Amino acid sequence: MWLDEFRYRTAWNATANERRYDAPADPWAFVHVDPSGVERFNVVSLLWGLGRVRDGDWDQPKSCRRIDDTHIYQGLARRFEAGNGWEETAYHTHVVGRIDENGEYCGCESEAQLMKGYLPTIDDLYTILCGEGYRPNRGVVYDDPEDAGYIHDLEPMALIGRDGEVIWTEGFHRLVLADLADIDAIPVYVLRWHEAWQRVRDALARTTPEERPSALATHAEHPDASEFVS
Repeated sequence: MWLDEFRYRTAWNATANERRYDAPADPWAFVHVDPSGVERFNVVSLLWGLGRVRDGDWDQPKSCRRIDDTHIYQGLARRFEAGNGWEETAYHTHVVGRIDENGEYCGCESEAQLMKGYLPTIDDLYTILCGEGYRPNRGVVYDDPEDAGYIHDLEPMALIGRDGEVIWTEGFHRLVLADLADIDAIPVYVLRWHEAWQRVRDALARTTPEERPSALATHAEHPDASEFVS
């Protein structure tokens, strides 16, 4: 049911943006992001759907954390770059702690279940990424390690800050694994645009490439501005 509400809110955002801005983006359009270029994240609510434009300081350093400071990044990097066993990673330590604290984690009620069922799905996903590249969720079966085999239709989600910075918010396993597998770009949905960046999009839409000052023309190279290149 939450997905129905998510779609409703997304449609509402699209209608509101059409009324307010010159160049609103299609909230269901993919933005193709280089995983290696994403440094920070901010977890925000999904309740308002895709494509919300908001002002505020949610994109500032005080509101965000570095991805490489998380147990996901540190654990997966140690597993797949350094080649360590799962038991030697911060990821394993964190997840076992969750089981001890809550009695389960993603369907696993013991460390044995974790090692036999959950962690091998992450190994398999990394192998697929290295051998076949990134497979979009839309219309295919895609095992998400976060849900231990749950099949869904949504890609990872990002936020776009006032200066165009891509800030992660949902789909951390896929981001980190794609980065470690040297994937050039993965498709993401934009959950939120900063209003200042939306004004950049509007300015790009009102000008031709020949008319743009250099500072604005640089923004046209952003993956969220590909429709304004020509």
